[in-house]
Amino acid sequence: MTSQPVELVPGALYVVGDSTPNDGRLSWAAPGTSTFEPINAFLLVEAGRALLIDPGVAAHESALLTQLGEIIGPETELSVFCTRFEGDCVTALGPVIRDFNVVSIFGGGVSNPFDFFEDVSPQEQIRTDHQIEILRKKAGDTIPVGPGRNVDLLSTSLRVLTTFWLYDERTGTLFTSDFFAYEGLDHADRSDLVRNTSPDTVDRDAAARRLFTKVDWLLLADPTPFVDELDRLFDTYDIRTIAPAHGRIIAGPDTVRSYYELTRDLLLACGRTHSAREVSVHG
Repeated sequence: MTSQPVELVPGALYVVGDSTPNDGRLSWAAPGTSTFEPINAFLLVEAGRALLIDPGVAAHESALLTQLGEIIGPETELSVFCTRFEGDCVTALGPVIRDFNVVSIFGGGVSNPFDFFEDVSPQEQIRTDHQIEILRKKAGDTIPVGPGRNVDLLSTSLRVLTTFWLYDERTGTLFTSDFFAYEGLDHADRSDLVRNTSPDTVDRDAAARRLFTKVDWLLLADPTPFVDELDRLFDTYDIRTIAPAHGRIIAGPDTVRSYYELTRDLLLACGRTHSAREVSVHG
């Protein structure tokens, strides 16, 4: 049975994609913290146009195309934004271009030779295979969804390769790519993909493993500038939903606040550990 799209905001924002076993083959997911890992793409719809954020993986091609077809038609002008050019974000892009009316593909920053770890960059491959240029945008720019609706492009230091986040004012959604991915699923069914209440208790060890499995360099960094960056972000924007490309969606102001505070605490705790290690080495 094909996974169904998940409607976050009626008529305006959907989660598409599917889940995959967290069996040790996912480089970004801490083994043992969940049975299945959702890989999320997001579809923003406005007045006959749409923006797809991170098409996802080729293994989910069939589910993705079916879900998109349930929401938009072949005449819909579809733009695509990739938060980063890594395989888990872009390998389903080709089928989307083939089956839908893709008019623009956006990426942040400038072309990075390390994007995707391949001999041929995805930018060159897309230009050759599909005759579509990737339009590069910089932090502070906006990406159009439809008439009267844009999303803001945000830079982040909380990353490995070149990564950008997006903020959609209409829905209050922060799209965080591979960050804030705190929870997987116990089953392949995505019916409880959205977490809209704060957990009664948090397994901080599991949360830390989820946070630092990919961005492990943070364990050796001074956390202060990263905490300051998060504080400015959450002070500036009315964030009511956090939408990561992996893991469960965090929805509702109170739930968002609890995971923001958890992230602050984990970053500061890793910094204290680093400071203690420095004292031990140099003291």
